[in-house]
Amino acid sequence: MFVPQLNIVELAREGGRWNGSVEVAAFGRLGEVLSRATDVQNADTPVVDAALVFALDDEGRPWVQGTCKVVAPICCGRCAETVDVEVESRLDFRVVSNDTEAQGLMPTLDVVVSESASVPLTALVEDDILLSLPETGCADGTTCIHAVDAVAPEPCGETSAANPFEVLRTLVEGREPV
Repeated sequence: MFVPQLNIVELAREGGRWNGSVEVAAFGRLGEVLSRATDVQNADTPVVDAALVFALDDEGRPWVQGTCKVVAPICCGRCAETVDVEVESRLDFRVVSNDTEAQGLMPTLDVVVSESASVPLTALVEDDILLSLPETGCADGTTCIHAVDAVAPEPCGETSAANPFEVLRTLVEGREPV
């Protein structure tokens, strides 16, 4: 499996771009997460499509912006069906060479620490994609047969606002202690 090595410093100095696709299996953690939801023998190999733009920020640090997209097979927690969900992750981070510099920037900027100028694409984008994955495949009630329309309970009276546990009292009244 080919994983492109990107020279971040050179690409940033030149104002370069990188566009391409990489098989999900090339991503360690992402490949594991998505392979759990897929029958490998019956499924197409998912790919991550990436479009990255490199520049130098005002301080001369490499700045990476772009998007990554993947059609991820996600298992729905409600109906247990695997649903293909298009996931898009937007990237905007600086690349620094050490943890000290990263700690100084992190409250205001996203940062990737890399001691080397040449970095595999997977190292740059995997965390953002993982954080963009939805928890459930069926996001709306129209596609999941087990989705339920949540109805807010009606207030139990004036005491419920003053004491939210009053509802529990009405449930246990008349029952023997355990």
